[in-house]
Amino acid sequence: MALVIDGVFFQLAQSGIARIWRATLPMLAKKLDMPIVFLDRGGFSDRFDGVEVVPFPAYKSKYNPGDSQLLEQVCRHYGAKVFTSTYYSTPMETPSLLLVYDMIPERLGFDLSARDWREKELAIIHARRHICISKNTRKDLLEFYPELAPDAASVAYCGIDPTVFKPQDERAIAEFRSRLGLHRPYYMFVGSRVQANNYKNASLFFDALKTMGEVDFDVLCVGGEKTVPTSTVDGAGHKIVQIDLDDEGLSLAYGGAAALVYPSLYEGFGLPVAEAMSCGCPVISTTRGSLAEVAEGAALTIEGTSIPELVEALRTVRDPSVRAQLVEQGARRAATFRWEPFADEVAKAVRTIAAQSSAGAHAAFYSKWAALRSLQGEVDVLI
Repeated sequence: MALVIDGVFFQLAQSGIARIWRATLPMLAKKLDMPIVFLDRGGFSDRFDGVEVVPFPAYKSKYNPGDSQLLEQVCRHYGAKVFTSTYYSTPMETPSLLLVYDMIPERLGFDLSARDWREKELAIIHARRHICISKNTRKDLLEFYPELAPDAASVAYCGIDPTVFKPQDERAIAEFRSRLGLHRPYYMFVGSRVQANNYKNASLFFDALKTMGEVDFDVLCVGGEKTVPTSTVDGAGHKIVQIDLDDEGLSLAYGGAAALVYPSLYEGFGLPVAEAMSCGCPVISTTRGSLAEVAEGAALTIEGTSIPELVEALRTVRDPSVRAQLVEQGARRAATFRWEPFADEVAKAVRTIAAQSSAGAHAAFYSKWAALRSLQGEVDVLI
């Protein structure tokens, strides 16, 4: 009996989903009384006790049935009773557990006929249990897939490592700021500035900056596009620094910021919001998607469509009394997010599916599934 995990997301990106799995894997290895086999398609350099890392062919989104057949062969080789993917891949007949991060494509009107989103749909239907990273994500999942059994869709909040994301020493923060040339107060933006349908809403933030007469602050952008200059100055005179950071650097960045600006129009969870609050960084955010659920009153909230409203929030958050209140409330809220309960929920779901798998509960379903997937593979065309 084994759990096979497809590390496909690490090949695609190193963003929040990768952070979830890096935090969870070592805990699962301690909680589960079964071997864990992690399929490395590239981008995964970590090693954890109790997790066997196995090289696996890179993912290509044009021939998914063939990929499913390879995954099934690996599952059978290791005697897997449960399969889960870090993104939206599926085997043929091995029962799967799916972590549902968000319903952004469905909620924001993406082209769901695109192959990647069709594979997400298949992964949702293939899974025998679903773990959603917020109540809002679960609500959306069941709205778009009413045929799913509600009692097989649970919620597990993402966590924060309090030994990393914590208020930092002022001297360390000062050294960090000096290294990046951030000598004035700065606002932070985390994530891609270019997203389908602009759901991260970065344009609102940068449009707001253009209208502000104040030039006594700068901007730090963490992550996102590699083509963006590492340092530039906008028309109003604000220095804009773009950088990738590890967790320790990210904690220092939060600790020195005037605020994290996170005006997203939808999030499955919104991990930067919780991380920033844990580091004593005030947050400006919307109440859309899961963000109100995560912040729970500990952030300065905006509607996310008004430039004057955001400008006012950027000014308000620098008021010492407002900042002190947000920092205090944020610390209390952030303390409720830990990885241990998340890993417990994943381990519980794995055990449930493994027991059902051993009893043959899903054999008929997957036998038909495998036949249909094989037919798809026979007519699939590489473009």
